[in-house]
Amino acid sequence: MRTLNSAELAFLAVLGHTELTTKVLRVYAAKTYLFTETFHPHLNLMWNTYVALLKKYKKDYGLNLSRDITAAGLAEAVAVDRRIPDELKSRCDAILQKFTAGDIPDLAHGEILVKNLMELDTNRKLVSKLNSNPDMLTLQQSLDASKRTLSILDDDKPQAEETGVVVNPFRDINKLARKVVRVPTGINFLDDLSSGGGREGDLWLILGSPAGGKSTLAVQYSCAQAMLGNNVLWATYEQSIEGDLAERMVANITDTSLDYIRDVGFDNLPKPIQDKFWAAVAGVDDRLTALDMTRLKPDPQDPEDYGGVKSIWKQFTKLKENGSKPKTVIIDWFGAMMSRVASNLSLDLAACYRFKAQEEINTLIQFAKTEKIHIIVFHQLDVKAAGARPTYLADATHSQDMHNLQNFFDLVIILGKKDVNNIMYVSNPKARKGGRIVRTVRMVGEKSRLVMEDGWLPNRDGNFYKPGSMSEGDIRGSAEDYSRELD
Repeated sequence: MRTLNSAELAFLAVLGHTELTTKVLRVYAAKTYLFTETFHPHLNLMWNTYVALLKKYKKDYGLNLSRDITAAGLAEAVAVDRRIPDELKSRCDAILQKFTAGDIPDLAHGEILVKNLMELDTNRKLVSKLNSNPDMLTLQQSLDASKRTLSILDDDKPQAEETGVVVNPFRDINKLARKVVRVPTGINFLDDLSSGGGREGDLWLILGSPAGGKSTLAVQYSCAQAMLGNNVLWATYEQSIEGDLAERMVANITDTSLDYIRDVGFDNLPKPIQDKFWAAVAGVDDRLTALDMTRLKPDPQDPEDYGGVKSIWKQFTKLKENGSKPKTVIIDWFGAMMSRVASNLSLDLAACYRFKAQEEINTLIQFAKTEKIHIIVFHQLDVKAAGARPTYLADATHSQDMHNLQNFFDLVIILGKKDVNNIMYVSNPKARKGGRIVRTVRMVGEKSRLVMEDGWLPNRDGNFYKPGSMSEGDIRGSAEDYSRELD
């Protein structure tokens, strides 16, 4: 039987205890809503149905509805509802199974669960109002600084065992110099640039120009990992999963040109393509989970669920609790995430970008280390690198809006601009486990993948050429074409 979360257990307790039902009805009368359609749509459906049943049978039973009447009425409402997805319906079924079996939290535990929901609702409403006040940001920074200063006097000596900040490297060498298993990416040039793949706790930053292959590589990496049998969580902030990205996944997995897939609809594709797709994902169809952050609605009952890293962490935790812990989390892309965070919190991003970005990065580091997972963050190159010729080799400081972003990552990979032949540089200007490597790859956009192609060299006209495949005149260029690009 499925494990229920705290909100579902609270609802189960309300169903099972008349005393708690009475209290929650009074809570709702006071306009504090515990099971809202926005945050708990399945519980909202069941709660409204339960209230309707109480009204229907009030004359005969009051609040003492029989378990059979309650279960039957709720089951029927869930079955005919077309708004909530099947996944949530299965959670409703799990609640009803526990209810009919009498597996209900005791009254004291139920009251605690309901009280926690009430406090969470109150806190979220308060934080929502505070976040709408521009003066609160400055005040919060001052308070945080004061707390850090006061904490200096709290302890007479460092608490190494509790904080993990102070360690003895010689004594603890067996813990510090530990064996770490790498997870191959499934993409040859990425394995090359990363010295064998991702490691638990690693943060990767992949920089690229607009329309320069970031989402293409995100699709390719996600599909490759899933095909290897590894769980992946992919959060996309700029494009909806529905439509273009879904079509790219079909193209990548079936090795079929997007020309045959675009706007056709999967069910209208030729049967051989459909069969090839289902054969490829057989047994791994649950390995890839996508978070369509373009559709995320902030949870006013959760002050930390505003579309940033903590929102992703929240969804990650749900997957882990259900036994599907991802090995890799992909964020596509950082700038788009920051824009969504600012919009949800009503922040002036131009005024507080670095402060808010640093807060998200700190959470990102904590997320990777705490959960022992590999996180890949995509972001755009700055204007200089994005506007340079394809043969320009950008360095790790060329990240948009925040040139020191690379300081917080273990590996930085740069996707250069594609040239007239769709050839581009891929390099790792920052790699803690090895030196810089430069490779040339071809963007095969119609099949949503990057393919390593050796042998291409930078030409004087800013494009790449392959010796032996072009005439001497094409290779030489002219003096007017030649320009030297400097950092």
